[in-house]
Amino acid sequence: MTEEGLYELGLFQVLKFLLVLARVGGIFTSAPVFGDVHVPPRVRVGLAVALTFVFFPLVKCETYPQEVLPFFSLLVREAGIGLVIGFVVAMVFSAIRVAGAYVDLILGFGFANLVDPSFKENSAVVGQLQNLVATLLFLVTNGHHSVIKGLADSFAVIPVGEKVLLGSTVPAVTAVFAAMFGSALRIALPVVGAIFLTDVSLGILARTVPQLNVFVVGFPAKLAVALFVLAVSLPFFSGVMSHLIGGLERDIALVLKNLAM
Repeated sequence: MTEEGLYELGLFQVLKFLLVLARVGGIFTSAPVFGDVHVPPRVRVGLAVALTFVFFPLVKCETYPQEVLPFFSLLVREAGIGLVIGFVVAMVFSAIRVAGAYVDLILGFGFANLVDPSFKENSAVVGQLQNLVATLLFLVTNGHHSVIKGLADSFAVIPVGEKVLLGSTVPAVTAVFAAMFGSALRIALPVVGAIFLTDVSLGILARTVPQLNVFVVGFPAKLAVALFVLAVSLPFFSGVMSHLIGGLERDIALVLKNLAM
């Protein structure tokens, strides 16, 4: 092989590596746990490069544009595919945040979302607790393995350099979003139902004993009931979360198949 041929082969391999890195780097930007702000950027970059070396042999050898603008467009397209995969994973944790935010609103903890003088940032009490539990379940149930496997399968479903239609993912993303929203309602249902029954009981008590200050008694009573129900319903929450994590690979494949149409 001539020197020019070796140069073209080396350039081709470098371009292919950058395209794979763009897709892999997408999940380290938008996916929870992988792209968490508490993970140092150097660690995320290192993991993305390491996974790129793993996935590099899976990429089919095709001709890629060597001009700047066409290659940059292809690079952005590959990063977009990675962002879509990360977005599907983020929707699982969004269900947890929505459920936690609703419980905080019912309990009166919603004020903490607006004013937090300690950290000077928004913070949901129950939402943070459930998010920590969800993160532990995500790692314990090998949810990160499902994400990595879904990313590996994406190179077979959508080869690097193939054209994609982002608009075709709307039905799949809508279906995943509907499922996540329903899961958020199921997660919040035990606590919301218990608080509703507590409010009804306090209303009856206020009509029966007018001298009782319901506002003074009601808040600690609702808090005690909510914490008790949260502790009792933890296995139910774990079951719903495990079901969501177990379906991650299926949801990623569904979105990618629509993306490749």
